[in-house]
Amino acid sequence: MNLTPEIVDLQGEFEKIRHQIHENPELGFDELCTAKLVAQKLKEFGYEVYEKIGKTGVVGVLKKGNSDKKIGLRADMDALPMQECTNLPYKSKKENIMHACGHDGHTASLLLAAKYLASQEFNGTLNLYFQPAEEGLGGAKAMIEDGLFEKFDSDYIFGWHNMPFGSDKKFYLKKGAMMASSDRYSIEVIGRGGHGSTPEKTKDPIYAASLLVVALQSIVSRNVDPQNSAVVSIGAFNAGHAFNIIPDNAIIKMSVRALDNETRKLTEEKIYKICKGIAQANDIEIQISKNVVAPVTMNNDEAVDFASKVAKELFGEENCEFNHRPLMASEDFGFFCEMKKCAYAFLENENDIYLHNSSYVFNDKLLARAASYYAKLALKYLNAAF
Repeated sequence: MNLTPEIVDLQGEFEKIRHQIHENPELGFDELCTAKLVAQKLKEFGYEVYEKIGKTGVVGVLKKGNSDKKIGLRADMDALPMQECTNLPYKSKKENIMHACGHDGHTASLLLAAKYLASQEFNGTLNLYFQPAEEGLGGAKAMIEDGLFEKFDSDYIFGWHNMPFGSDKKFYLKKGAMMASSDRYSIEVIGRGGHGSTPEKTKDPIYAASLLVVALQSIVSRNVDPQNSAVVSIGAFNAGHAFNIIPDNAIIKMSVRALDNETRKLTEEKIYKICKGIAQANDIEIQISKNVVAPVTMNNDEAVDFASKVAKELFGEENCEFNHRPLMASEDFGFFCEMKKCAYAFLENENDIYLHNSSYVFNDKLLARAASYYAKLALKYLNAAF
């Protein structure tokens, strides 16, 4: 690999910062100490710093020269509500909170790139987006709604995530969908409860909800084009508490994912039609509540072409995969992708333990790799015709 030597030399300093963040994890929209650390470091490096963007987000801005070109680099900062089960010397000090997805590493790598880039000459504006609440709480959306692109606009935005694929490749990227959309549905089936000995006097929500569970599984198998991808997963079915009492209601919680907007729309339409039909057939009421977690992470062709050239120079073409299969997991970087030309990449974590696992460990080698990638993207775009 052809990493930036000055960045490699700085890695040890930012490993300590990463470990500090790891020891003190914070959940989404509660990243107060992490955001304070990020802001402090950016100020030390010479950036204009803007805090509380999208509640706890931080933006660092560095403008040099007179060019109107602007580039954005993004990192997420939040941890997960999990108990850490590693023996790391910098293990989480907080009960049931852990950086099990590597966001501590993402943050530290962007800070490392920030320090290096502050010492370099370029012509244009560098925007660093430190995002809160990526883990299902809509931190990207909150920053956008708080005027992120009105105040700190970028021509292109780049992001990355560590991935323990167990592959011999180091870098993964593709045009089009990189990660799926994620929508959460809470479905309440409202009937009329009663004694288990007289079911005819009730409107049984458990029976209707059971029909609903089975019917919802037909959405993908009988409605979605087999060459497209969608996932309908029911994660919770809650109803009743006694052996001989039919309850008044039942609640189903469901996750729905898709790799294109047409399939996403189709699944939503079918959910409402199925619920309406089962409600009518069983003389009950069904109420649906939907929460958009993330749209499709849709990479822009131009941004991918540019990022691919940078990756080849850094990692070597033999270490890159530029037609990587999209993941059915989601990433709220997708909100950025809906508004700007973006490219979201994966870097191999070289670990056989996957994300969101209590034994997950971030690979510190990725700090210099990711920072070199970010730095080269910024310098190449701001200093050259593109």
